[in-house]
Amino acid sequence: MHVQEGRIGKQIKELRKHFGLSQQELCENICSQSFISRIESGDISPSAHLLHRLSMRLGIDITYFLESVYVSRMDYVQEVLLQLGEALKKKNYGQIREIVEYEKDNPLFKQFRNKQTLLWYEAICLYKVHHDYNQAISLLDEALSMKETTLKSYSEKEIEMSLTKANILTEVKDYKEAIRLFSDIMTYLKQLPVIRDKVLLIKVYYNYSRALYLNGQLTDSLQYVEKGIKECKENRILFGMGELYFQMGKIFKDQSEYNHSLHYYEKARMVSHLIDDESLIEMAEYQIELMKGEKD
Repeated sequence: MHVQEGRIGKQIKELRKHFGLSQQELCENICSQSFISRIESGDISPSAHLLHRLSMRLGIDITYFLESVYVSRMDYVQEVLLQLGEALKKKNYGQIREIVEYEKDNPLFKQFRNKQTLLWYEAICLYKVHHDYNQAISLLDEALSMKETTLKSYSEKEIEMSLTKANILTEVKDYKEAIRLFSDIMTYLKQLPVIRDKVLLIKVYYNYSRALYLNGQLTDSLQYVEKGIKECKENRILFGMGELYFQMGKIFKDQSEYNHSLHYYEKARMVSHLIDDESLIEMAEYQIELMKGEKD
């Protein structure tokens, strides 16, 4: 594998500017300023010894330069992505916005895959915090355009990005386009040799069912909510199970099958108590009382 021409020089320049160093400050007692200038412009490549000394001056490990070329995930990036993932689970969009704004100018997040991921989270913030649908969709499309895979080999991360777009389309009531995209997502999932993230699959089933339900396609909606519940049971995953049971209750209620509906609302409440989901507990209990009142 060959190092991309000029890539290390570009990384040195980005890091130097990030830390507010002049070329003279960076190269003092190491090499000449003209030499650094030629490295940064990609005219020449630094020796291993020179690269080591420059990395020491920049306060980073020399492996950063190798990892920035060959590996997309470094320890720092992994930690930031972990924080973003945890904030997303908790729907803490304010924290996501703060992290994204802080890291946008970080050279580590100007690399191809890391930039793609940050664009994805920025799109989530734009929609959830600023309610900017057009810009959110634009950023998601930009992130997806950076994919290195083909239409026949979407990665799980790219599938999740597509899921975010489909969910936004559902929320703005563009059900036809959302359902079309969900259909594509199902194709991408089937093409994966193995699905490592079972939670992603459950998310897709639930949200696809929701889009179909809102579009009045109750039978199709029921099919995907059943797939989601089956996946939860087979993998012993509680995540999403309460929402899936609640969705099942809504479908049966709209089909005037009230006993079935009440049964699944009660299941939704039971699961929600297990995971302390106060919001879903409240919604399930409201529907249960409503159903019981109608029966009386």
